[in-house]
Amino acid sequence: MPLACPSPARVLRAVGVVALVAGCSRDEFKNLKQPTFPVTGEVRLDGKPLAGATIVFKPVDTTKFKWREQPQATSNGEGRFTVFTYSTGDGAPVGEYRVGIAVLGAGDDEGGDQVRRDTRAAKVPPRYATAETSGLSARVEPKPNVLVPFELSSR
Repeated sequence: MPLACPSPARVLRAVGVVALVAGCSRDEFKNLKQPTFPVTGEVRLDGKPLAGATIVFKPVDTTKFKWREQPQATSNGEGRFTVFTYSTGDGAPVGEYRVGIAVLGAGDDEGGDQVRRDTRAAKVPPRYATAETSGLSARVEPKPNVLVPFELSSR
């Protein structure tokens, strides 16, 4: 039995429904994003800039974070970083945060999900790796924010 082509009216209705759903979805997601404010800072280990550190901001009050956002950053060669939440350099939503800092290595040679420490990377004590154990915190205000440097100790 030969397949019948759908009528042009049916095709237009289907396209209209898809466009309507897609349009609603975009507006819905737009409303989920919180306003962000610029956040910059610096991280040091034993008084020296810490390069290649991953800095993760965990919100203390998660009720405002509909997407479970976790602002984060990576430090440059001078230990400086710029936080992003939704896109590069956009900053973080207003609030109180616990902060975790770690230096991560590349994945294993086989392409698995195991994290291997780069032997040349700075040795950051494990307590700093999670926001719950690091003892580090930050507050983001509704303005450009320059954080007090995070001073880590290898001892």
